[in-house]
Amino acid sequence: MTFEFKAALLPNGQIALPTDIAGQIPAGQELQVVLAWETPVDADFRTLGKKLHEASYAPEDSVYDSLA
Repeated sequence: MTFEFKAALLPNGQIALPTDIAGQIPAGQELQVVLAWETPVDADFRTLGKKLHEASYAPEDSVYDSLA
């Protein structure tokens, strides 16, 4: 059985299950837990990517500009 829900890490390091979901899991049942969260895109990371892209530009790459 699979459940998906949003939760937050509590100050004590625990994650609370919603009561309606917890009530459906038999006591002592082994659970497989997968955690996923979004991390903000760092502006420095974007700047670095742009610099790397610009550094790899070659004049022959502009062949498609003349097709417009």
